[in-house]
Amino acid sequence: MNLPFHPMIVHFPIALTFILPALIFVFAYMTKTGKMNHQAWLIIIGLQLVTTITGYISLETGEDEEHQVEKVIDKRIIHEHEEAAEVFVGSTVLALVVSVAAFFLRKEIQFFAHMFVCLVSVVACYLAYSAGELGGKLVYHQGAANAYIPFQDHSNSGLLPTPGMNTSESTVPTEENESLKSDDTDYGSNEEDAIQEDGDDLKQEDD
Repeated sequence: MNLPFHPMIVHFPIALTFILPALIFVFAYMTKTGKMNHQAWLIIIGLQLVTTITGYISLETGEDEEHQVEKVIDKRIIHEHEEAAEVFVGSTVLALVVSVAAFFLRKEIQFFAHMFVCLVSVVACYLAYSAGELGGKLVYHQGAANAYIPFQDHSNSGLLPTPGMNTSESTVPTEENESLKSDDTDYGSNEEDAIQEDGDDLKQEDD
């Protein structure tokens, strides 16, 4: 069975979301003080666009793989994570739209628009954390990963016997084997006694 694609892509929008607020603040301040060209704000727009796209892909892959996970987890728990993810992606769309709008505003109010984008990005960080927390509970508390663990039959695996296993091919129970060992010892004792008695008889005849 192939590994799910959702956990492979979901880290990108989350990582970008937590990086963007600091970058937005720096770009806004540098633009306001004239230390950075206004065109540099296009970098923020580009990062916002990547965040939204990867967030949407994560949302779609999660929905595609939902049916597989539903085999081991209750649908209600999965839908809680899905709804939190939808709200998070919606916040990234809002941040993207405001970022594009701020690029075309007059220079006098651009800084306030940039700060609003920064605020929306901070809210997106919280929403990303909430969605990620629910996703982590699905995997580590509810066992969502078990839906992708293939069944393995070890009945004919040919494992070597452990020291505690009885490797003898004999069908005689262990107790009977022990009794046979004790009988062999008795036979040996009787033979020694018989030899000793024969020796005593010969000695008496010589006398």
